[in-house]
Amino acid sequence: MRLLVSFKLCPDLELLKKEDIIVTEEMGIDTHFLPNIINCYDESALELVLRLRDKIKEGVVELSAFTVGGKQTELTLKGLRALGFLHTVRADAEQEEIQFFPELVAETLACYAKEHPQDCILLGREAPAGNHGVMAQLVSEKLNCPSVGPVIDLMEMDEKSVAVLVSEGGSIKKQTIKLPCVLCVGNAVISKLRIATLRERMKVSKTESDNISLVYPDSRQMAKPEKITPIKAKRRCYQTWKTGKEAVQDVLRNGLQKVLEQI
Repeated sequence: MRLLVSFKLCPDLELLKKEDIIVTEEMGIDTHFLPNIINCYDESALELVLRLRDKIKEGVVELSAFTVGGKQTELTLKGLRALGFLHTVRADAEQEEIQFFPELVAETLACYAKEHPQDCILLGREAPAGNHGVMAQLVSEKLNCPSVGPVIDLMEMDEKSVAVLVSEGGSIKKQTIKLPCVLCVGNAVISKLRIATLRERMKVSKTESDNISLVYPDSRQMAKPEKITPIKAKRRCYQTWKTGKEAVQDVLRNGLQKVLEQI
């Protein structure tokens, strides 16, 4: 049984202080000085497949990890190999290429899965920057297999199906899905990835990930905005440029008077 987890590295925004916030020309936040961490939903997916492997007989489950990024992802991939991921794959790309291009990542992942068939593919529900929340659906469509989510736990798996817990509308349900399938992992029961021991890291110190190229989707199947027109909406309320108590008094004195006049 083959399971593949797609994950993304993102800056640790919890370490960003208010005084360090710098807005870039693209109206984003400069995060180049922050350390990268595994996206929380993807981290849950990685740990869930490890726990499923521990439940099943050794050698039956073959784990793979997939990501798109630069050389900075190699340290994380090596750590995953130390934990037991037999195949670690990196599609070489810079963040600017994929930041608002989920179709590109989905196409690359789907092409790899077609060349290396998987019984189950797991993806996190969303990841910054972008938070598109469509990766699982895109991959499912390209592979023509069912997609289920948000998954919070993997219960059991055999050669024909996988049983999962799904959180839906405030209730938790157990579902059994035929293989192959795509699972979208949400707020899982397990949210932290285990850490490899020094001995485990030493065993994979000389190993490397498989590097592949990005696969660009057919542009004819992609939605492209032809024109963007800003909406000019004027507020009808009273606006004050004062602050604090003076602002409150100004609104009550002048703003309330204008409202009463309109009535």
